[in-house]
Amino acid sequence: MLNFKAYKKLTRAFKLFSVAVIFFTSTAASGAPSMDTPLNTFYFGRYSISAPTDGSDIWTSYKIIQKDLQLISKNGKRDITNKVDESIAEINTLHKSGYKGFDQKISLDGGGVIVVSKSTSYDFDIYYLTPQNTLYRQTVESISINSFDKAIGLAKDLNSLIHYRNPASKPPEGTFAVDAGYLTLPHDKYPEQVSIGLPISTVPGIHVVFDTQVIRKPEPGLIERYDQHTSGIVTPMLQKILTSSSLLRKNKRMVAGLTFEEVLLKTKSNNRTFYSFRIEYAGTPKSSMEPYAKLEMSTLDEGVTFNSDEDALEFWDTLVNSIKRI
Repeated sequence: MLNFKAYKKLTRAFKLFSVAVIFFTSTAASGAPSMDTPLNTFYFGRYSISAPTDGSDIWTSYKIIQKDLQLISKNGKRDITNKVDESIAEINTLHKSGYKGFDQKISLDGGGVIVVSKSTSYDFDIYYLTPQNTLYRQTVESISINSFDKAIGLAKDLNSLIHYRNPASKPPEGTFAVDAGYLTLPHDKYPEQVSIGLPISTVPGIHVVFDTQVIRKPEPGLIERYDQHTSGIVTPMLQKILTSSSLLRKNKRMVAGLTFEEVLLKTKSNNRTFYSFRIEYAGTPKSSMEPYAKLEMSTLDEGVTFNSDEDALEFWDTLVNSIKRI
């Protein structure tokens, strides 16, 4: 029997990067979502996207220079001392088991702090505090002894580039949006990566992911990968999935001034229709303003879904057409 997990094997056939999948399920009855629901705009990295959702339970991951940057407090001046003390206490506890020991605290402009631990290399717990009182944390591990001064310089640079932003407000043009803030990162200088899980509160039976990443060189495109995996010799499982599936679209389309590739699939299982829609831009090498980008929408085993292909395509096109570059 073909189920949703089996169907996802087909979608994985044309995925380039693994995604941390978050399932948002509901026991609501099936039915078409209303397309009259107001759209709210969200800002992630170098892009914005508008969706009919209240924005609750969004999952976000931002990496700058390949390290996670996390918003940990909107009252940073109150919380930073406790956060720093917790980092030092954790270091001291782990040191008893043979891990790095606490070395020093280094102050950053504006009230931020770098907590340094050391053995044969350094680890940093970096706390960035903005003038508007938001507090971010970034952990950097295994810094060589010879790279200590360079790493401190990078932390000080990033500290000067982080600014507060009302989450509903558009960041300044050309900046990099993060939770409750933005960074005025120099273009094409630092590795940047964004992964978003966007639950659609008005349609709890679908799952939306948006990813971007600065690349060194482009991989084979979405359409090429799909064609390779659906032609020639295929496994019996994949053949079974293909037999039960239909291709709704396979083309190129302009999104935010860039040429994306689009593959839209559907399948039937247990009297329920599943959709797996995806657009992808291969990315311009080493370009922060034209990174690899992907939007993906899948329907789930439970929850509100679409009554027809037309409903699903209309909803999808609304999402895709809303994508803008900051």
